[in-house]
Amino acid sequence: MKKTTFKKIKIKGYLAQLLVFTLTIVTLAVTGLIIPLRPDYSESEKRNLAEFPAFSFESFFSGNYFHELGNWYSDTYPGRESLVGLNSKFKSMFGINDAEIHGEVVAGDDIPDEYVPPEETEPQSEEESEPPTEEYIVEDVDTQSLGAVFVMGDIGYEYYNFSKDQADRYITNINKLSSSLKDSANLYVMVVPTSIGITLPDNFKNTINSSDQEKAINYMYSGISDDVGKVNIYNTLMSHRREYIYYNTDHHWTALGAYYAYTQYAKASGITAVSLDKYTKVDYPGFLGSFYNDTGKLPVLESNPDTLTAYKPNKNATMVYTTVKGEKINWPIVNDVSAYPASIKYSAFIGGDNPFTEITNPDITDGSSIAVVKESFGNAFVPFLVENYSKIYVIDYRYYTGSVSKFVKDNNVKDVLYINNISATRNKSLINKIQNTL
Repeated sequence: MKKTTFKKIKIKGYLAQLLVFTLTIVTLAVTGLIIPLRPDYSESEKRNLAEFPAFSFESFFSGNYFHELGNWYSDTYPGRESLVGLNSKFKSMFGINDAEIHGEVVAGDDIPDEYVPPEETEPQSEEESEPPTEEYIVEDVDTQSLGAVFVMGDIGYEYYNFSKDQADRYITNINKLSSSLKDSANLYVMVVPTSIGITLPDNFKNTINSSDQEKAINYMYSGISDDVGKVNIYNTLMSHRREYIYYNTDHHWTALGAYYAYTQYAKASGITAVSLDKYTKVDYPGFLGSFYNDTGKLPVLESNPDTLTAYKPNKNATMVYTTVKGEKINWPIVNDVSAYPASIKYSAFIGGDNPFTEITNPDITDGSSIAVVKESFGNAFVPFLVENYSKIYVIDYRYYTGSVSKFVKDNNVKDVLYINNISATRNKSLINKIQNTL
């Protein structure tokens, strides 16, 4: 009798647990369907989240519709940002860290001295680069590698690994655009070194698997047509390497680093660089960027937050950006992000990453115009151009769905600048997007 009673109690206990579990799952599922609660932007990942898929019979019967529906449901679940952060903290307790940076710890391809097109058998003569700056040594500092991030003391760096296949594709795409724009516009290209190739102390450079960025840039420039203005900023940044030209907790350069690059673009294009003291300087402290997030919010990086400094251009200039949904938004060229979360303060520049942006300076009436084709490294660069052009068109090729060459011709754009950080030139997905928007 007692045995039977015990079994009944045990079964009731299992049923109660099953009921609680089922109710929890149903509650969470229903919560996930409450549209007003669903986010559409990730602060930590700095990207727009998946949109609800459009229905079509083709996608329905192929199964793609349900796949996209699942992506939308999981990508925009209410409270996603907090859950992702909690997951990162939980993983970090066990030494597990997800990395969103594109670099790798493995060694990259060997970098040839010069690009040789398939039909050529001998390379052209190589121009000598400027002599290196004085050696920069830092000793007695702890280092560690977390995913694709190398941490030296309280500063993060992104590994760079040269990919010859993707570098060659980058060269081919730029040359193809050059041919398309010939006699229509002046085309310039700027490959931006990342911090690991500039500010990392020299005594660490030979101890990690990160490719020589100067050699990689020279290789790509050697293959790009002479019709393209090649803005080589490597030596310029090296001459300022002990200044605050890259962030400590984020993979981007600072506005100061972008300004030094702007002065080199000015020399190449013939515009006059405006002195830095002519801009209005603003500081936004407490920036914790991609390195901090991608290392599971590493405490040593948290103890060394960045101050985002921006330089505001002409107050009469206006900006309108177009979202991925096609909405046109009036926005400051440099926005006040003092109250923004620590992870997204880089969006102070030109409203962050958007498919298309148009800036107008009414004080310049000569009809000058430029199209800047970029990823996020271009954001801090664009504000400096406002004092030189009547119209600035900013195209983020990662989200833009049109043709750059067609836009340039249709709008009689005079100058075109492709600006990419060097890591983008080794990323197959990004090279595909450059190719698809030519």
